[in-house]
Amino acid sequence: MVSADSSPPSRLRLPPARRLLWLCADPAGPAALLLAALLALWLAYQVYGGQFMRGLSGFWLSDDSDLAQYISGFNAYVHEPWHWPLLRIESVNWPDGTLATFLDTIPLYALVLKLLRHGPDVRYSNPYVGWIMLCYLLQGAGAWWICREAQLRSWAALAALTVLLATFPALTFRIHHISLMSQWLLLFAFALYLRGSRLGRLAGGGWTALLIGGFYINIYLFSMLSLLFGADALRHLRNGGWRQALPALLGAPLLLGLSLWLTMLPLAPAGQSSEWGFGFYSMNLLSPIAGGDLLRFATPMATTGQGEGYNYLGVFLLLFTAGAIRLRQRHDGQFCRRHAVLLWMLALLALYALSNNVYLGAQPLYTLELPEWTRTVTDQLRASGRFFWPVGYAVVIFTVVSVQRHAGRARAAALLALLVGLQWWDLQGHHRSARNDVDAPQSSRVEAALWDAFLGPQVDTLMVYPPFGCGTSAGTQTILPTMRYAVKRQLKMSTGYVARLKKPCDNYAREIGAAQAPGTAFVFIKQDFPSLASVRQLLGEPPQSACVDANFAYLCKRQQGVEKTD
Repeated sequence: MVSADSSPPSRLRLPPARRLLWLCADPAGPAALLLAALLALWLAYQVYGGQFMRGLSGFWLSDDSDLAQYISGFNAYVHEPWHWPLLRIESVNWPDGTLATFLDTIPLYALVLKLLRHGPDVRYSNPYVGWIMLCYLLQGAGAWWICREAQLRSWAALAALTVLLATFPALTFRIHHISLMSQWLLLFAFALYLRGSRLGRLAGGGWTALLIGGFYINIYLFSMLSLLFGADALRHLRNGGWRQALPALLGAPLLLGLSLWLTMLPLAPAGQSSEWGFGFYSMNLLSPIAGGDLLRFATPMATTGQGEGYNYLGVFLLLFTAGAIRLRQRHDGQFCRRHAVLLWMLALLALYALSNNVYLGAQPLYTLELPEWTRTVTDQLRASGRFFWPVGYAVVIFTVVSVQRHAGRARAAALLALLVGLQWWDLQGHHRSARNDVDAPQSSRVEAALWDAFLGPQVDTLMVYPPFGCGTSAGTQTILPTMRYAVKRQLKMSTGYVARLKKPCDNYAREIGAAQAPGTAFVFIKQDFPSLASVRQLLGEPPQSACVDANFAYLCKRQQGVEKTD
């Protein structure tokens, strides 16, 4: 992607003391890697605050947010013994079970932690503070690796790229969805692309490791990685490098497929659900320029779902990008030709991000009717607005590399410092919004003391109706708090806040009638069962049942004795 600077003197010819000094002074050396990683982590503390980064804010403790799914899913996974496949969880969506993958646990991370410690005696804990820290450290490492592969050898470029990537708006905006904070995967992908440019061959081993790791972190990021890998491989195939590219093209899918038989297959027998949302969770055409303090729009989004397509790049960054394009045209006229495959792939990603319903602000521009077969992709990757992320990162990397490469060293340092300062100023409102989000007070939907007193120590199974995906209430307000409670008490639960799986939405009476085992209790969501009479009808008499009103649900259990109602 770029030409090389003159090579530094060989480290092997330097005396030990000077070699150590050179390693510390080299912006492509290990000291620079450590500094870039620490700078990115420090920026995370500046944006989110120390309370959040230490896991002490109410943001981590609420039982009705996406974080509750991550934390509950992880603890359910580590509380159980090992199963086959390795990611299987039996206590959630019992008796069919599910996979840690479908509870957004970041399976690779959860698997490693379970190897270290698991069992019913493991304390309920939140491991995702550590994952946030790791993501920012790796975001900084990604900036360093990109500079190294681009052979910039400039502290100014490294510092600028680290700040721009660690404060990338689409990254800080995703704090509610922890696995999507793993955007360092995309930086590593661009570093591998640059490595292929430098070496003249596909970095097959690196791509294979990145793809397999990405699959077990987040499926959206894996999909983006796969497309970037395809662009890099096709580039080398077009240039005659099929001997190096073909083994990776065949080997990566083969190794990933084999790993599935260890980790995920066979899948639990619960039905596969169709996911709605493509065209709703999209990117607005205003998104790259709407989100900073400099430009403000009355209606930057047409739907609430377009928050998934939040992709502010920065007005100042885009102005610098325009200047970088001019520099490339003047000094490197073959750039677009060399990277044509990648540029076309980025264009396709941008189009997918816009989806088939395209808006400019609140104004609809056009809608495309897609063939039925496209639902195979769009139902699974419905939050299309996220697919602009590789485009945004490519813009940042292109701008910094081009300015550093072609503006002259002193001038480039001044320009990059100016860009960082302007971008930081423009994002002040965005950063305040992110801080306010993570400083929000704890919210609790389940009154644990009431549930504990009613259920007692003898209950080991919660049958919840209607199951997730069948009711009219928001799952985050009902099923998710119930799942968090059940996991903390190590109870089995008949459903769960589980992605892409759905239980039958009928035959409740037959299922409830068969649930006669001691230790079974029932949770009826009041929005779907507004009266105790409807609950009694399902429970049947005799035996008598005791029920209690518990905020959003009725808790019931069968027992001999006097009926109790609250």
